[in-house]
Amino acid sequence: MEIVFGEVILRDYRLTDVEDEVRWTNVDTAWFYESTPWLTLAPVDPDELRKDMVQIMSDLSEDAIRWRFEVESAGRHIGTVSSYYLDKNYEPTPWGAIDQRKNAEENGSIRALGVEICERAFWGREIGTKALAAFMEYYRSLGEHQFLLETWSGHARMLGCARKLGFVETKRQKAAYVVGGKAYDGLVLEKRI
Repeated sequence: MEIVFGEVILRDYRLTDVEDEVRWTNVDTAWFYESTPWLTLAPVDPDELRKDMVQIMSDLSEDAIRWRFEVESAGRHIGTVSSYYLDKNYEPTPWGAIDQRKNAEENGSIRALGVEICERAFWGREIGTKALAAFMEYYRSLGEHQFLLETWSGHARMLGCARKLGFVETKRQKAAYVVGGKAYDGLVLEKRI
């Protein structure tokens, strides 16, 4: 599956994407530490990742509801958009409790979205904003109208993206994260379309 949205393409994973993912996890990790600087990114084994991705690709039917797309721009694979479920209290819904054939409302949950532009050369060009807009449009075409983003109060780029897309703060957890000795709030932002 492929979705074209201006200069951004959302598409299914390809085996050729594995090398990018290995590099983003083992070498070029700035994207991860900007999003979650309090965590540590564990290196991946390239052969294990290839094996896992071949299995995932072979199990994906054309009519399956996608939880992840790769982001492409200017002919380059540059990142991902993904989704998961939160319950009405904004707590994670266990993956095993989800029926992958149903949309968020049918699962009694709210779709939370994430975007990772892993290639630094594409930062600050609103590609993440466009990728999230295309991702929401995909889910809207499936009947979903409520979306969440989780972030932290120190993530200026994500907050700018959320503001441009019309997300509003719906939950704040004071001093949820400590980065560089400073406390930051955990945020949940919501958009209904």
